[in-house]
Amino acid sequence: MLGRPGRLEFAALLICVSASAFGQAVGMLTVADGGVVLVRGSTTYTAGQGVALQNGDMLALGPKGQVQIEFEDGAILNLTRGSRAWLLGPQSPGGEIGVALQPGWVKFTWTKAAKGRPYRYIMPLASLSAARATGVLRIGESSAEAFIESGAARLVELSRTGSPAAGRDVKGGEFAVRSAAQALAVSPRPSAEFIKAMPGYFRDDLPVFISRARTAKSEPTREHEATYAEVEPWLKAPTSIRKHLVERFRSRAKDPQFRGKLIENLAAHPEWDRILFPEKYKEGTEKAEKAQTR
Repeated sequence: MLGRPGRLEFAALLICVSASAFGQAVGMLTVADGGVVLVRGSTTYTAGQGVALQNGDMLALGPKGQVQIEFEDGAILNLTRGSRAWLLGPQSPGGEIGVALQPGWVKFTWTKAAKGRPYRYIMPLASLSAARATGVLRIGESSAEAFIESGAARLVELSRTGSPAAGRDVKGGEFAVRSAAQALAVSPRPSAEFIKAMPGYFRDDLPVFISRARTAKSEPTREHEATYAEVEPWLKAPTSIRKHLVERFRSRAKDPQFRGKLIENLAAHPEWDRILFPEKYKEGTEKAEKAQTR
């Protein structure tokens, strides 16, 4: 069974993103329907089939779009109906590989020859850790549902700030629900409503396209520096996920429109206050420096 991380280990997964992990090619877009927006660094690109993906990449698709990511280690992730993914990558040597997810539908599975590490899918109010498992996720603004088709997984409740709480092991055939109004609950089968709403092609095994995509290898097309709207869902994500985005998008705070939106929504990401209004913190910094020289 999968290990059960402690609070500090979990925080490290979300916050202490190793700089060496970013920029490393980890997989490929093998399906890109309906328009795919890729934010790499602080720049926005459009991406299509055959684009190699790196740790740190943020992907967004339209409400009718579909994206399939096939990782080099054999993991497969299919997103649809407006979902977003942020490839966090491995957070420690030999540790789980993190992928943060935003509202939409997601199916995860593995190829038969997969030999990779377990993955942790981080959603609003819950995270799911799985190795060699297949399942379907329905992610809402403040809810997460998971149907484990086969294999085993571990679900952990998250607070609104991303801190872990209670967890449950879930096996093939079981269905788990976590929402703002409901603690994590597991039932022996998915609800009829979940099955009815699920994308039709999720009922089948995900096909493997990576060999074809390698043949059609392409580069993403640069569009512009990322706008606030393009990264807003991540800037407003739980504290444990978004904290290091200050450094990533610090340069964008010089753009008047981006800066204006940061100020307008400052209550949702107060860590930007120091970047936007450094003069407020200057006196405290000077006092600390003087104290150190005494």
